[in-house]
Order: sequence, then structure tokens, then C-alpha cells
Amino acid sequence: MLSCDLENGTLVELETGLVYADRRWDIRAAGARQGGSPVGAVGLSNPRLETRGDEVVLLGMFEELGLELERRVRPVGQGLEEILRLRNLSGGRVRLDNLSAGFRAGLADRPAWRLAAIPFRVQLDGSKHDYSGQDLAAGRYANAVFRDETQKYLPPLAEEGLLRSEAWAWGMGDRGIVVIKYNNRDIELSVARKALDGDSPCLEFGGAGFCLYGEPSAAHDLEPGAEFTFGSTLYFPYQGGLNQAFLIYRSFLEEKGHTFSPDYNPPVNWNELYDIGWHHSKAGDLARSYTRQALLAEAAKARDIGCELLYLDPGWEVCEGTTLWDEARLGKPADLARILREEYGLGLGYRTILRTYQDRWPAQFWVKHHQDSYEPVKFGEQYFWEVCACNPVFWEEKLRRILEISRQGVRFMMVDEFDWRGPCDDPAHNHPLPTSPLDHVKAVYALCKAIRAACPGLQIEAHDPVWPWATSIYVPTYFQQGFGEKGCYDENWGFEYMWDCLNDLKSGRALALYYYNLACSIPLYLHITMAADNDACVFFWWVASTVRHLGIGGKTSHPTIEPPQGLPERDPEKRFAAYKAQMALYQELKPYFTRGKFWGIAENAHLHTLAGHAGGVLNLFNLTDDEMEMDLLIPAELLGSTQPLAISGAEANWDSDGVRIRARLQPMSPALVRIGEAAA
Repeated sequence: MLSCDLENGTLVELETGLVYADRRWDIRAAGARQGGSPVGAVGLSNPRLETRGDEVVLLGMFEELGLELERRVRPVGQGLEEILRLRNLSGGRVRLDNLSAGFRAGLADRPAWRLAAIPFRVQLDGSKHDYSGQDLAAGRYANAVFRDETQKYLPPLAEEGLLRSEAWAWGMGDRGIVVIKYNNRDIELSVARKALDGDSPCLEFGGAGFCLYGEPSAAHDLEPGAEFTFGSTLYFPYQGGLNQAFLIYRSFLEEKGHTFSPDYNPPVNWNELYDIGWHHSKAGDLARSYTRQALLAEAAKARDIGCELLYLDPGWEVCEGTTLWDEARLGKPADLARILREEYGLGLGYRTILRTYQDRWPAQFWVKHHQDSYEPVKFGEQYFWEVCACNPVFWEEKLRRILEISRQGVRFMMVDEFDWRGPCDDPAHNHPLPTSPLDHVKAVYALCKAIRAACPGLQIEAHDPVWPWATSIYVPTYFQQGFGEKGCYDENWGFEYMWDCLNDLKSGRALALYYYNLACSIPLYLHITMAADNDACVFFWWVASTVRHLGIGGKTSHPTIEPPQGLPERDPEKRFAAYKAQMALYQELKPYFTRGKFWGIAENAHLHTLAGHAGGVLNLFNLTDDEMEMDLLIPAELLGSTQPLAISGAEANWDSDGVRIRARLQPMSPALVRIGEAAA
């Protein structure tokens, strides 16, 4: 049970007396009144405490700005919920530039404490987001940021000196608190930073503050009488190690509806891209390589290896981004869907994007970034044109074109390359000026929701609409996700580990998938190429273990999609046969991976259990270049049995605590251990 003293700023666990915050708060704001001079970092005037039922409320004024702050804390289960609200009591508009409001913990006597990010303790680029008290006191920390040299109109990041995450684990040893920021209305993350209490360094956490491109953006400008309520910050104690903090966050998200559906059973996709190649809207290359005959040849591979859906990556359109099916090359979508279903036993899926790689949309749909005329973006050896998703006329036309295809028997759709590249300032678009990342995100997710409403049963994976690729995401993993009426889309993207997979494993980048699963049961979708894996199929099983919706491809590979250094030598038939054998095993155990619970025994040992079934499936990985002996204990409570169960795939010894597993793994190889009903 946590207890908080808002007057003195303390945060204490009552049972143990462990103090998580021990310095008085120092709430400050910076900004300007309409027509006034900038006001920097002013504190609260005349703060006072009130008790309202089970809530304790701190009230105060930023007099120079005319803003009232209300900070409410109330008990929630074993933890606390904190909510901050700002109200403009001045007679004019107020611009809020910065806010720091949170608990404070002295760092001088906490050198061995740690602050670990949840879910991305390992960021998508492989950087570790886990800091000791010494690191924090010295300012040795940094956020991962997505950067693209072609993006010239982005606002500056508003997070100097700050850390950001959906949630944090803060504590020592095996005990601590989980600090969760939840806001499904605005883009908002939990910020933390090094601050000073006199001359002594301290960690400021919880409360509210700005990060990314100034999120939450709606808090910046308040009209007279207007108010803004930040997302809830929740504080829950944990014990038993860092994994327990991740599980608390996962349970929290599941209670909010951010998870998979009870009948979730995604098809294993076959991605034709890896063998047909990426021809970048070049009509001649597409006419030679991306044909109906070529797609049916890919369908034959998909059927042979045990896939359930043929997924069409770039190439099916007359030009990427137009959402116009090229019937001259491919026939009608409904005809292809019928042939795939009747002759190959496959579903049909495809990818849709926002930008377009030729000048194919009317000029009034283009984004205008502080300019009178539009210029396309140079992207490698080609150009693309940006279209404004917030333009309601374009939005309706994009929806119409998507539905025209998706209603013809499509089962899966990827929403890709919708990334926000800066504000649009075109007044003719009938949207806020300038547009914000939140405006863009809501337009993209509203599109997803409209598609799903019109096409029941269509599974939708949506990339992050702001930072969609390989270093960091912008939008919280849960933001407006949910199945049925609970959200706008079904699945998140698996962070671009689709090109150079063995290096992603060896470098540690792909560990982000492990930590995501510890903290989140929202399904990921990722397709991979077997041509970049090894004959042990180590990456196949890494993705099978950490990605609920799996896609594969790449029997022969195509030079247009290979890394600059190329791929290692391999025997394509041998690799295909190896994948086929692993696919048969995966399909036999598929419910454990798609609907099961993920338990992190270690970074290279993942247990999957299934409700109502004793035992589970244990994935082991040797991610080194040397042979490895693994010896680990699986607790009995995770396996749903106090009695010994059948085991295949490893040596096993049972005792009262559970089962001890021993296995020898060759370099860069996986092992699969089946326990209980999974071994039958």
C-alpha cells in the first residue's frame, strides 16, 4: 500500500517503510499571457490542501500566467492515482510553454537505485533505457529519437534534459513502484528528469510535463475559462524483480482493453516482396515482375510451406500511394481473392500508404509546410508527394478507394508510411492551422476505424503514424488500440526487424520485442525473410515467440530488398525445407504463440502458457557464436500444475518449486521445449 503526503511531497510504501520520494515538490510553469512578455519557470502562489472524500487535493496559482493548478491524488487498490488539471482564470489566452510537476527523490543516497523504462527498457535502436541513481545524478541518460534527413519542417523536440516512457520502474533490488502515465485522448508520456533540491541532485518523476514535439499539444494554448486535464499517473508497488513491474503494466493495459480478442487467430502471412522485389512504381519493371502469374507462384510457395494468407507489399497499385488496384496487370481483387481461397487455401492481404511516389493526387490535397508552392521530397533515387490526411475531402476519397478493394475478400491490411512529416498550413483544407501530430494521428486512426466498421473481420495493423520505423516510436503502444468497439485498429508493427535479422539479434536491437511482450499483450505483426536467417531458423523462432502475428517469405530473395552488403551464402531449397519443418511445428502449437501468455524467464528464455492447459511452450535461444549450456527454473505456478508434467526437448528435473530445464544449444540457434499438454 502506498501513502502520499502532498504537502511535503513524500511517497512511501507503508508495509516496508520504503521511501520513493522524499523531497518537497517544486511545481513550476513557463509561458505567456496574450499580449504579455514571456514568463519563465514561476512557482505556485498560495498553495493549499483540501480533502474531498478519499482524495487529497493541492490547489495553487501561477499568478503571472493566470493559471490555476489542481493536483488530485486518491487511492486505487494498492496504489495511487494522480491527476493534474490547469484552468485559465485570466481574461485572455494563455500560452503554456513548459510545466514541471512531480514527486522528487534525492539521488545522493540512492546510487544503486534504478529507473527502467517500460515497455522499452531496450529501445528499438538497441539503446538501453535503464539508469542507476548515479547515472541520473550525473545526467547520463538520453531518449531514442527517430530522425529522417528529408524531414525539413518538423517542430523542435521539447524534451531537453528529460526522459520519457509510457511507464517506469523506480526502486531498488527486487522492490519498487511502477509509474504509469495513461492518456487515450492525447499523446502523453511519463517524463522524468534530474532536478536540484538546493545543491543536491534529485529525480523528478510522475505528475505531468511536456516531451516529444511538445506533447500533450492540447495543453499549450488555453482560452479564457478553458481547462486542460492531463492523463492519469498511477503508482503501484511491485516486488519480486523488474519483471513484476512489467507485468503490472501489462495487466493495467489489458484492463483498459488494450490486448487481443478472445478468438484472436491471425493467419500466417506469406510476403511476396522478398522474392518478387520492390520496383518502386516503375511501370516497366512491374509489368515484367509483379504480375498475376508471379503472385500465384508466390501463393504456391505459401501453400507449400504452411502459410494462410498471401500478403501484397508494394507493387499491386498503379503507383504506390494511389490506392488504385492495377487491374490491367492483376485482374480484379475479388478474382484474385477467389483463386487464392479456392485453389491455394489462402486469404488475401495488402499494404496501403499515405504518400505517393508519383504526382497522382490533385494539388489541393498536398501538405503545405509554410510555403506557397509544393515541392516533392527527394527520397533516395526517387521522389514522393505528401498528402494531407487531415483534409476531410482527401480523407473521404482515400477511404472510398480502400473500401473498394477491401470489400472484395481482403482479410488483412497494413497501414504503412502514414508518418507525420510536419504541420500543414493550408487554410483550404478545413483543418486546424497548423496541424499537430495529434491531428494527424487521429485522422489516421479514424480512417482505420472506418475501414474496420465497413469490413468486419478485416484485421488492421497500423504503424506509428508519426515515427513509424526503427529507432523509437512516438505514439504510445496502446493509443486508441482495441478490438471491436474498443479501439480503432488491431495490431502494432514489429519495429522493422524485417531486413537484417541476424544482426538485429546479435546487436541486441531485437531485444525490444522481448520487453514489449513483457509489458504489453497488444499483438505485433512482423514479416521476415528466411534468406536473412540461418539454417537453424533462429530468427524465425525469435519472431514466433515475440510477435503474435507472423509473416514470412524470401525463398530465393531479390536484390532490391537485400542490405547493401548482401546476404550470406545459403542453399535456398535447404532453407525453405528447414522453414517448412519449423512452420509445421509452429502451426501445431500456434495458439500458445497467438493467444497465450508470455512470461520472460530470461531475455533468451520465453515461456508461453495457454488458459485452461497445464504446461506450456518454452523457447530458448543461444544468440552467441559459441555453444551454450542453459540451466533454468520454471516456477510451478506458471505451469498451472504442482505435479510433474511430460516434457520433450530438454532434460528436466521436478521439485516443489517447479521444473529445472537443462539444454545444450549450438551457436546462434533456438530450442523448443514442450511441457504438459503441449508435449502430448
